[in-house]
Amino acid sequence: MAFSKAGLDHAEVRTEEQKALMARIEEDGVCPFCEAYFRKYHPKPIIKETTSWFFTENMSPYEGTVNHFIFVYKPAHIRTTKELSMEARIELFDLIDWAIAEYNIPGASFFMRMGEGGYTGGSVEHLHAHLLVGTKKSENTEGLKVKLGYKKGS
Repeated sequence: MAFSKAGLDHAEVRTEEQKALMARIEEDGVCPFCEAYFRKYHPKPIIKETTSWFFTENMSPYEGTVNHFIFVYKPAHIRTTKELSMEARIELFDLIDWAIAEYNIPGASFFMRMGEGGYTGGSVEHLHAHLLVGTKKSENTEGLKVKLGYKKGS
């Protein structure tokens, strides 16, 4: 499914809670990650806020994660990193470092969703990033499953 007028892709929704929320957002016709609307639609508290970023838990963490955090760009509705100032870039990595120290994270995965939503596997077309924390590999664990895009056809 293509992204809607509000920049949402309902095909990427993973939970019933997300589905219901997306329907409300679609009716309102706004971007849920834009600063004016983020607190209205995101049910988790903002853990840390900087000039350029919201840092919070993902409302629908990927299955099996110990922690699943998101960083949402807040000063404007943007879709690509080319629109970020150097200050915002530095601020993001400082915030990642803060989160790692604050939550005593021994290892994590970081990825960003940007550009045209139909390529990313994301449900919201607004620049944002994820910090995923799993558990340590053992004979009783398996890898976390994350959609980061789509395979090319054969």
